[in-house]
Amino acid sequence: MSLPITVVTVAFGNPDVVREWVRKWSGTGAACLIADNGNLIPRGINSYAKVLPFISNNGFGGGINRAVQEADSPVVLITNPDTLPENKESLEILLDYHARGNLTGASTVDSTGGEGHSTGVWPDKSWVKSQIFKPAESLWNRDHTDWLQGSLIMIHRDDFLKTGGFSNRYPLFFEDVDFCARAEKQGMNVDFCRGGRFLHDEGSGSNRVTATRLSCFHWGMLEFFRNHDSVNADAVRKMIITKCILRLSAYAAVNPRAFTGYYRALQSVLTGVPPKLPGALND
Repeated sequence: MSLPITVVTVAFGNPDVVREWVRKWSGTGAACLIADNGNLIPRGINSYAKVLPFISNNGFGGGINRAVQEADSPVVLITNPDTLPENKESLEILLDYHARGNLTGASTVDSTGGEGHSTGVWPDKSWVKSQIFKPAESLWNRDHTDWLQGSLIMIHRDDFLKTGGFSNRYPLFFEDVDFCARAEKQGMNVDFCRGGRFLHDEGSGSNRVTATRLSCFHWGMLEFFRNHDSVNADAVRKMIITKCILRLSAYAAVNPRAFTGYYRALQSVLTGVPPKLPGALND
């Protein structure tokens, strides 16, 4: 029996992960829709999922925007290509729980069975300051759902379109945090269903490109403050610049990829130009 929902994702890299995503989600009775951001979709996928052909890599948010526009069901489930249903009942439970006007997430587990960090608290200035001399702490908090990770968000299609979708100012990282903040400002609720469970092997759905991830993380962090905490945005910008300079010195001789990532992050923050994403994988 088909369900009144379309599960959408963005594909970039790792065709085996895309193939497994289609196999698992098509087995739930939901429609499946993929925005191709890497020009590397496995053969035969079109029989089980609608694929929007590669045009350019416009980031996760841009790909999801494109996919939701093409969905023809009243409800969509935004996922990463490495997010899978534990079983068909998980999706049915989430769909029964979800209400119009809400952004609804659910419990996720990783490949070892550990609890996934699918929700979080809002970033603040003290969080940014804490990562100048040490790695960034997770914003995850089991008891708070200020925002939902983009790996699993259920929303009515009309509500998604009402928000304007994901902002194109976030190539990668913080697009989901920004999306939830803007939705709340429009009167929508962020909700969480603990009844259904999903699998999220975080990071396996795309190539782990260190330089790209580092540059986009720091750009997205600053962009969030510019849009949602302008009072502290300038202070945060200075903290990020300080952090990048310190990391450049630390990684110059030992980690070329990290050095490149922090260099690109610094350039973006200084110039106000977002980092560029890689193009098609077979370019």
